[in-house]
Amino acid sequence: MLKRAFLMLCAAGTFTAMHAQTQYTIAADKVKAHIQPTMYGIFFEDINLAADGGVYAELVKNRSFEFNMPLMGWKEQKKDGGDGRTEVINRAVERPENAHFIKSYITTDAGFYGFSNEGFRGMGVKEGEEYSFSVIAKQEGDTNVKLNIELHGDNDAVIGKAELTPTDKEWNRYSVKFKSSATTQKAQLYVWMSGKGVIDLDMISLFPEHTWKNRPGGLRADLVQRLADLKPGFLRFPGGCIVEGRELSNRYQWKKLSARLINARISLTAGIRSLNTVQRLIITKLSVWALWSIL
Repeated sequence: MLKRAFLMLCAAGTFTAMHAQTQYTIAADKVKAHIQPTMYGIFFEDINLAADGGVYAELVKNRSFEFNMPLMGWKEQKKDGGDGRTEVINRAVERPENAHFIKSYITTDAGFYGFSNEGFRGMGVKEGEEYSFSVIAKQEGDTNVKLNIELHGDNDAVIGKAELTPTDKEWNRYSVKFKSSATTQKAQLYVWMSGKGVIDLDMISLFPEHTWKNRPGGLRADLVQRLADLKPGFLRFPGGCIVEGRELSNRYQWKKLSARLINARISLTAGIRSLNTVQRLIITKLSVWALWSIL
């Protein structure tokens, strides 16, 4: 036992002596090897709200009703005696690129019927910031259903509102802007409908006017600017296992990724021309393609 302890002590002493004699000198001011700027960049994976709810500035969750549960993120609301019902219409055979929309029946003349949207764990909005609400809609009844848009903040206080009345019986895009009167991280969007009638709605959207490089329907200015400041040499997307999708049917297929908004509901040439370059390059709910422009 003593012999073993003695040998271990000697070995430890020898190890310490050997390493005590070794010195390393680092010349931080001298370049030994050049690394090309294209050798480092950004790894972007569409998980944990990195895209929707992250770099993409869209505030509405499930704006086109294409989640596996078509009304996920939405909650039916009624006030002042208003009533109605809503159906999710599936047109996958005719329009597989954007199969779902909602048809709402407002059954009372008085009061309001509608939906609230929770956003991506809430909607972060800023006091004084202008926001753009848009929707693709068509009237189905003899009278026009009116839309009242409200942004609700802390304690359910109304911190922004606007009115909008779609008029066409064919799909068309309508938009209106308003400002938030408060700053909060947990706002919700309310879309109220009034006046007895039937209306179809799709692509219900809310964007801050101030996006990165002020592009309508673009990316979050704060997050993407931080990425751009890294001066990445490349952008890896899709990253990780998400490249294969949750299942084979929803994997990334490059030939199907562009022009999803154009093929959504609008058939009018003028409506198509109104979509900007970023919108032409996004998936129905995603716009990470625009990240390429930071390179």
